[in-house]
This record gives sequence, structure tokens and C-alpha cells, in this order.
Amino acid sequence: MKSLFSKLQQHSYEILKILSFVVAVVIVVWISPRERMFKYEFRIGKPWNHKDLYAPFDFSILKTEKQLSDEKSEVLKNLKPYFQYDRASTITGRKQLIRNFGERWSFAGKNKEKTISQQDSITYLDALLAVYDQVEKGIVRLDPVIEGKPKTFQIKLIKDNIVRDVNLAQLYTVKEADDYAISYIRQLNSADSVLLFDIIDNALVQNVIYDKYKTDLLTQEKISKISPTIGLVQKGELIISQGELVTAAKYQVLASLKKEYEQDLGNSGAWKYVFGGSLLLISFLFFIEYLFLRVFVPSIFSEIRQLHLVLGSQVALLVISFLVFSYYPSWSYVIPYTLLPIVIAAFLERRGALVVHLITLMLLGFYAPNSFEFFYTQFIAGFIAVFSMGQLSKRWHLVKTSLFVFLTYLSVYLSMLMIQEASFSSISVRFILMLSGSSLLILLAFPMIFVYEKIFGMITQLTLLELSNTNNELLRQLAEKAPGTFQHSMQVANLASEVLYVIGGDALLARTGALYHDVGKMNHPLYFVENQSSGINPHDELGYEESARIITGHVLDGVEMARKAHLPEQITDFIRTHHGTRRVEYFYRLERKQNPGMEVNETEFRYHGPVPFSRETAVVMMADSVEAASRSLVNPNEQKINDLVEMIINSMIDTLQFNKAPITLREISVAKKVLKKKLVHIHHVRIAYPED
Repeated sequence: MKSLFSKLQQHSYEILKILSFVVAVVIVVWISPRERMFKYEFRIGKPWNHKDLYAPFDFSILKTEKQLSDEKSEVLKNLKPYFQYDRASTITGRKQLIRNFGERWSFAGKNKEKTISQQDSITYLDALLAVYDQVEKGIVRLDPVIEGKPKTFQIKLIKDNIVRDVNLAQLYTVKEADDYAISYIRQLNSADSVLLFDIIDNALVQNVIYDKYKTDLLTQEKISKISPTIGLVQKGELIISQGELVTAAKYQVLASLKKEYEQDLGNSGAWKYVFGGSLLLISFLFFIEYLFLRVFVPSIFSEIRQLHLVLGSQVALLVISFLVFSYYPSWSYVIPYTLLPIVIAAFLERRGALVVHLITLMLLGFYAPNSFEFFYTQFIAGFIAVFSMGQLSKRWHLVKTSLFVFLTYLSVYLSMLMIQEASFSSISVRFILMLSGSSLLILLAFPMIFVYEKIFGMITQLTLLELSNTNNELLRQLAEKAPGTFQHSMQVANLASEVLYVIGGDALLARTGALYHDVGKMNHPLYFVENQSSGINPHDELGYEESARIITGHVLDGVEMARKAHLPEQITDFIRTHHGTRRVEYFYRLERKQNPGMEVNETEFRYHGPVPFSRETAVVMMADSVEAASRSLVNPNEQKINDLVEMIINSMIDTLQFNKAPITLREISVAKKVLKKKLVHIHHVRIAYPED
């Protein structure tokens, strides 16, 4: 039992990785649609490459989306909207008319004589208003539902709880009612006509009003009566023969059979087979992904957080896609599937991103509408996205990728149309808008990358570029408090990045780390020779152990400053490792010389480490040491620089400083050559002219 427990403990990291894949499989299987898969592939314009197909059961032929849309449009075109006659507002308007007329008549009576009596005028106006209160008359309030309609367009007018079909020609608009009132009053041929014009104009009430609620109910009722099918195929009936061309009509029959087949689980035990098959297929694909990452992309597989980034992003995309496939299949192409390889490539590497993208598409292809077209489109778009994004070192790179993905989508879509339809007559603007929306959603990579950096503690090229800006607060402080150290850091950054360009590695990471590697010297800048300009050395007043403690302490001080400045751990690693576990040789030797025959405590003169554990940190250690030592050379020449670099880097090898870094002796040899060449140029070493 103890042996088993110790083995589990020994391989706990590997077990945790396997469990991560198991959890991913469980989630994907659980959320995947519970449908049988139609075993035949077919496309319009292509021959049926399978054996003769007979109907396995009775099923209805579904109408196409275009047919349903056309029928819906026809229903809406012939729909008669409901309008309500508002009798209350008509009565209120008449009362207001009589009130206003009485007030105006009294006022006008003081200034002139009347040709007709007040009662006759009221009777005349009342008769005029009655015209708008007739069965087929009224003043209609304009609404978008009747705008632009001809006068022959019919509406359903509800008046006194009776519904009548009325043409728009039988109703007045406000302007038409006003014109009729003017012509009606002119029949008086009286001086009081002007007074009546003014009063009747203010008394006209729009009393025929659109009833949206009843119209919507009628619309829903009409649409619900549209049959989704156009025929029936009986069991045993021949659907299509082998080699027969799949026409649009045949395609619709096959699509109807496919939908019916996938939705019908048959007997009560069928779901178990569907579930078991899904479990096996999904497990196989994740197992292939596990093997590929383990064998071919160990840089991703080696760290659990990187593995979680990949699996978490993959599972999230699968869950969202399955939900859309199940409930909103017509919106399937809006999902930005290319986000997955873009984000993985931004943090990790392209090869792994492409394989993960491919496996994700295979998982989605089981359930996606028009699976072949879906797989082909997203496969091409994903590869174009990864190849076009570059190192993602500029924001424009992601915008460019979004544009390239859209052009890829459009090209594939038009190509499919040419093959299937042999024309561009059926281009769908809605589908193109969905493709453009999916391409624009790629820009979500910006906030996603920021969130992922915080969650998984990883950095991208964009973050490194921001951190390498010398106007950042910590670097500005270094330049002000320790200008010599700042210049030294700049030189180390240039040397390290040049070496990594040659031997391979993340040159920008090394450059950024090198800029920060000595920030701890800000606490005691004058104790470091590059910052001493007055000729006074504070170490002269200290013991050698204390001096060594201050020198080694700049590493711990730097780590603390990096923590307070919230620098990523990858940058802080350069501060921790740039001296490894080496000794402060200068003060160690002085201590031994001062105390001959006595045992010197080496721990007091040794850096705390750790030693470099990446190619980038190893290169920065080399560049830091050779650059600092080269400043002490008197009359430097090519030979002196060559000997210095060989001595320092060989010493690092002898003291096992590179044992944990994935860097080979051949790469170290190349690094030496690059450092020698760069240092020769830095110190302006010239070739001596021969004497006459």
C-alpha cells in the first residue's frame, strides 16, 4: 500500500495532466447533442456515391428556409391590419368644438354682425362632424403599417364591436379631412365661414387608430398555419439511386430524412448507444491530442498551466458551439472559431495551436450543420489566422488577421456556391454578414489575452513590448538612481537578444528580462562600480563579508521591487537567476588573502540562486558577466576579449550553472562567438596597421 502511495506521489504531476484530459472529455461528452449521426454525406451538384437509398420509415419532406420565408412574406403581404374606431375621442372632440365655438362666437359678436344664428352654425358644424362618424368614414392616424400602401389596400376596422373590411380610400387622412371641411363650409357663402374654418380645423380628431396587439395575434395565427412540410415519403420508397445527381429537390428530401433520423432515437435503449459512441469518439480525439502534445510539443505539455490554458479554451469553445448547434443552428457561423488557435499561438506555439484547432473542428464536425462545408471553411480560416498573425507584437497584426480571415471565409463561400449552384444568384447577404461578424469577433483576442495573462501567469509579445519600454516607471527609476547600471542593462539586453536571434529562442523575452535584471542595485547604487563617478568607493570602509552581502543582496532587492511593481514571474526569473549560485570572486579572494590559513565561509560570498532554467536566462547570465568584465579591460583588443569570454563562460560550465537550462554545448559555443563579435564592436577594437 505504501509502495502504491509513493508511486502515485512520485507521478502526481503526470496523473494531474491525465485527469485534466479526463475532465475535458467528461464535460464535452456531457454537453454534446444527444442525436444519432446520419451516416451518409451528400452535397448539391454531386453524385450520390452510396448504394440505393430507400426510406427506412415514413417521413415528411421539409420546406427550405427560402420557401418558408417566401410563404411568410406572402402572408404578411396579404395581411389586413386591425384598426380601432375611437368613439370616445370623437365625442370629446365634438364637445370641445361646441365649447370653443361658443367662446369664439361671443368674442366675434362684439365686433361685427352675424349673417347666421349661433344655433344654425352649431347645427352646420355638427353635420360636418357627422360625416367623419359614418360607418365607413373616419380620420385615420398614419402608421408605418399603411405607409406607401395604395388606396385599395384593405384594413379591418373595428367599430362598435363589429369588424368590417374597409379600403383606405374610404377613410380620411388629416389633410383630406381638412380639405373636405373647407369645401363643405364654403357652401355657406357667409362672412362667418372664416370663423368656422378656424374652429373646425382644431376640432378634427384622428379616430381610426392602428391596433398592434390584435394585428400581432392575427400575424402569429397566420404564420402558425404555414405548414413546414411539402410532401410525404413512405417507408420503402426509393429516395435516390447510386450515381444519381443530388439535385436541389433530392437534397431537400435527404436533408429531411437526415433531420428526422437524428432526432428520432427509436427504441428506449438507443440513447445508450448514442452516448457510448460519443464517449468513444470524443475520447479517441482527446487521446490523440494528449499523445501529440506529449511527444511533439513538450513545451506545452511540460507545464500544467499551459495545458490548462489549451484544454480550458478548447472546452469553452466546444460548449458554446454545441449550445448554438442545438438551439440556434442558423447562427453557427457567427462563432469565432479561429480565436482558439490565435490565443494558443499567442501564448505558446503555432504547431500546437494548429493541431488543437484541427482536433476541435473534428469534434465539432460530428454535430455541425453541413459538416463538410463547416469543417473545410473553419480548417482553412484557422490556418490562415495562425500564419497571418505573426508574433502578435503589434495590435495591427490582429486587425490584419481579422481581415484575412474574412477574405478567406468569403472566398471559400463563393467557391462552394460555384460548385453547388453553378452561379452567384443565391448569394446570402445574411450569411456574409455572419462571416464578417465572426471575423470581427476575432478582436476579442485582445481582452482574452489580457485575462489569460492574469489567470495563467503567462505573457505575450505585446506585454513584453510594453515592459521593454524604457519609460516604464521601474526603468525610469533605474536610469535616475543608477545610470551606470541602466547603461549596463541596455548593453546586456542588446547582447542577449543578438545571441538568441542566432541560436534560437525568445529574443524579446531575454531583452526585456535583461533590462530589469539589475533593478535591485537602486537600493545601494554607489556600491557598484559602474555608478561610481567621483572615485570614492564605499566598500573601502566595509569588511569583505559585508561588501559581499551588499553585492549579493541586489538580487533579493530586485525580486522584491519586481513583486511590488507587479512584474510577471517570467521577468522576475531573470533577476533571480542572472548570477546563479556563483561566488563574488573579488571579495572572496580578498577575504582569503587577508586571512591566510583560515577557513572562509563560502556561503557568505555566494549568490542564493537558483541557476538558470531556460535558454533565455542562461544567455542573459553569459551576457551580463562578459559585458561587466569587459569594462575592466585595459586597452581591449580582440585577443583579450576572446580570452575573457572563454574564461568566464567556461567557469560557468565548470560550476554547473547551465545544468538545468535546455541549452547545448554547441549553442553555448555559438553564443561565445556572437558575444566576442559584439564586444569587439562595442569597444571599437581596431586592427593594428603593420609597421613599415
